[in-house]
Amino acid sequence: MTAKFTGRDEDGVLTVTVVGEVDFANAGELEAEFGAAGARVVVDLHRATYLDSAGLRVLFAQARDRRLELVLQKGNAVEQVVTLSGLTGVAATRYG
Repeated sequence: MTAKFTGRDEDGVLTVTVVGEVDFANAGELEAEFGAAGARVVVDLHRATYLDSAGLRVLFAQARDRRLELVLQKGNAVEQVVTLSGLTGVAATRYG
């Protein structure tokens, strides 16, 4: 997995882009990317290929602490996991 801070927009909103798999072994890397986040953060998951419960835990925690927006790819496995977990009920979503 590659999770990287990819910048801030003109309003100071942090974007974190995830590529590949997020699982128990690397969910801490994803969590570390949120250290500089403000009240709102965008997580671009449209290039993520796998997301397990450890990754979901990180994203639910972020949704609890700030306004979280997820960018998903329609119909892929990550979008299905995010939807089934209920994360779409606590985080804004859009498709990229």
